[in-house]
Amino acid sequence: MTGTEWLARCSPSPEAARQQWSAGELAPIRTTVWSVVEMNDLLRAVDALLVLRRTGRPGPVPACPESKRVWWLLPPGRAAAFDGCPGLTARPANRALPCPPADEPLCGRGWLEKPDGSGRLTDPARLATALGLPAATAVPIPAQL
Repeated sequence: MTGTEWLARCSPSPEAARQQWSAGELAPIRTTVWSVVEMNDLLRAVDALLVLRRTGRPGPVPACPESKRVWWLLPPGRAAAFDGCPGLTARPANRALPCPPADEPLCGRGWLEKPDGSGRLTDPARLATALGLPAATAVPIPAQL
């Protein structure tokens, strides 16, 4: 499965997501498949992403360079541990995240790390370490996820 197909399937209406992308629009993906941590520091996010690439495979990371925002996609329920950390905000569960398709930027948004279709998400403990946060911020993902 491609990254774009995976994104569409995360949406309650995959066909609506595909239609929006075909029309050159972002698709608001509202899902329980992931939780979201928003970061307003693009340079810090890129540095963390480089660490994650060396120490483990990061999950998909959508970004808006103009606003210097990125969104870390974590396993469900794991974003809350990051709320209150400097520069990070846990987004409410099931809140829509406007996403471009995996293979092309749209409306000023793209992917620092593209979804590959596997469903892999960023490990919260590795993200905490990559951001220089205390290890207690996030616990590791159990092996079955």
